[in-house]
Amino acid sequence: TCVGNSTAAYAALQIALSNGWVPPFEQLKSFGTRAGDESSQLAAKQESESLVGFEDLGAALAGDDDYSFLLKLFGGCAVASYLIKYGETFFDFPYDANLFLALGVIFVPSSLNAFKWWKRSQDPTFEGWF
Repeated sequence: TCVGNSTAAYAALQIALSNGWVPPFEQLKSFGTRAGDESSQLAAKQESESLVGFEDLGAALAGDDDYSFLLKLFGGCAVASYLIKYGETFFDFPYDANLFLALGVIFVPSSLNAFKWWKRSQDPTFEGWF
């Protein structure tokens, strides 16, 4: 997984560089501090609306600097991978052949995602990303 993720990150870097992206070395020198008024950033954080899904995490994490975001990302990935790897030993259903459970694992998250996007399509103010 580490080799695959590193390869994907390197490929993304090469694509970004080929499209003209320039690394922000000035931000690295200042250890991720951002220019601007901290009180306005705090007010923007407090006025954020509730999250709808994982797609909206960008708005919630926009006030973080790069290093705190990377720390949160690494911590979340480490905890999630540990829970997935060792959490299945507490349950019997991964070892049982149960058709209804398998279909539930597939269709329940897919249905919730489809319902979320259907609700968003009913909102005339939502413009989308495309």
